[in-house]
Amino acid sequence: MKFCVISLGCAKNLVDSERITELLSGSGYVITERIEEASLVFINTCGFIRDAKEESINTILSTVQEKPANARLVVFGCLVQRYKEDMEKLIPEVDLFLPLLPYGEFVRKVAERFPPQRKFCRATDRTVLFTPPSYTYIKIAEGCDNSCSYCAIPIIRGGLKSYPVEKIVSRIRQALKKGVFEMNLIAQDLTMYGADIYGRPSLDVLLEHILSIKRDFWVRLLYLYPSRIGPGLLKVIKSDSRIVPYMDIPIQHVNNRILKLMRRGYTRELLIRKLAMLRETLPAVALRTSLITGFPTETEDDFQEMADFVRQSGFDHVGVFEYSSEEDTAAFLLGPDISSRVKKQRKRVLMGIQKKIVREKNRLRVGEIYSCLPEMPVDEYESVWTGRIYAQAPEVDGVVYVTGYTKARGKVVDVVITGYKDYDLLARVAGQNGL
Repeated sequence: MKFCVISLGCAKNLVDSERITELLSGSGYVITERIEEASLVFINTCGFIRDAKEESINTILSTVQEKPANARLVVFGCLVQRYKEDMEKLIPEVDLFLPLLPYGEFVRKVAERFPPQRKFCRATDRTVLFTPPSYTYIKIAEGCDNSCSYCAIPIIRGGLKSYPVEKIVSRIRQALKKGVFEMNLIAQDLTMYGADIYGRPSLDVLLEHILSIKRDFWVRLLYLYPSRIGPGLLKVIKSDSRIVPYMDIPIQHVNNRILKLMRRGYTRELLIRKLAMLRETLPAVALRTSLITGFPTETEDDFQEMADFVRQSGFDHVGVFEYSSEEDTAAFLLGPDISSRVKKQRKRVLMGIQKKIVREKNRLRVGEIYSCLPEMPVDEYESVWTGRIYAQAPEVDGVVYVTGYTKARGKVVDVVITGYKDYDLLARVAGQNGL
């Protein structure tokens, strides 16, 4: 029985889709990328904010029309966890809705309803990656204990549930065997990793175990809670160049009143101190953050405070989201609401400020040499490749367009930055044309 998987939402969802695909492939099912060949179609949904919910519903409805008439449709993930009963009533064309389940239990439920044509697979290595060969995502924990007032993740995913160090290291070793070079560690909050199973936040311990692997690779840290970044963690990061100096630190806002309403547990003053500490300890650090516009009661002065902070702080990358009011969250009953028009306008202002900052940072990179991870050829002649330097995370940041690269040069090459275009860099392999 052939199946295909449509994965929506964040990288954490993508990891779930990979793991489920691995187990299905080992239980007698055969993966296909072509929906027209599939007897089973899976959709992994996102239910985080309004736009993600709409994308999930639209994907389900379009898949009902696109899949073969006799193919069965299984819908699962965060949206189903929140709205399973409503979805069963509203979309009867779906054959099976499954909430969030342990991977093994998920596959057993599927097999009970849609038995495979064969019972097992003899393959010994069923590691599945939905990412390019250059990088993968390593999920180190589920859920979250932070209880931010606007966030539905604890409602959907529950509290913090860390994976043991040994399982994470094993997963990285499997990815290395597949030829993957960059390991992107993800969780809702990396800095709380291990608090539930080791008695204290243990990201530093996990990193030390990962670094004990005697191989060349990159480790990137995504989603760090600002107030929990301390000297101990920075010491480990600084100790080994395989941990790239890149940190994704969602701050969401900077006005102290709004931060208190968001239940973020820190102040503007703390953020300033943390950013200074990061840049003093890791002078080359690239910083990404995310911000929310239009949180209930946000005044124009509150917003201008955030805009000024963006101008002054010089983040390398900024993502901006319009506030989405989610039922059952603490912020759901807050008011007054901010109009959609104002949210969008404020988002445009922040992105305009950030675009100028990025252009200036990219201008300063021209002439510099960086290690670059080439990923995909742009043309059939492979004369130009896309790649990334340490300051660019996959999917969310810009890329480098590299000339002069061939696979014979290896997985990572030094490149000279020759120019830039908006968020992207232009480069050539170092050592060519006299440089």
